[in-house]
Amino acid sequence: MGPRAPSVRIANLLALIIGSGTWLLAFVIRDLARKHGETLENHWHGIRLPLAWVKGLGPRSVEVPVISAVIVLVILCAVVLLWWRLRPTALAAIGLGLFGGGSAANIAERITFGSVTDYIPISWPDYYFLNFSDLAVLAGGVLLAIAMVGSLARR
Repeated sequence: MGPRAPSVRIANLLALIIGSGTWLLAFVIRDLARKHGETLENHWHGIRLPLAWVKGLGPRSVEVPVISAVIVLVILCAVVLLWWRLRPTALAAIGLGLFGGGSAANIAERITFGSVTDYIPISWPDYYFLNFSDLAVLAGGVLLAIAMVGSLARR
């Protein structure tokens, strides 16, 4: 495959390990938070037409899952395209692992339990609850963006 093959394989393995660890850690922290802390169940109140929130047709409780799903899918598609085009670095692998693991944990939790448990209070600019998976997706996205911009700048 050429001289790049070992580093690409290592980056892929690193992303897989971090993604799996993030997914598992999200479930462990979820169970601990449910037993020992204040939690908020974020239920999915049924499936509406895709993008119904654009015209205001769906209830507000459906807006966040639809928007989140669209954003995650677009970002994952862009990352996969750039991943194969650019040389993946350790930073990109960590970002992809966090992003993919956090996304998988949120999806698995919603499918398994019918809701996502939020337990980390954020009071700026409004009062919200997040979970570890949400933070992993955010941190992974930031790391991926930094790695991709850095990779483009080196080209």
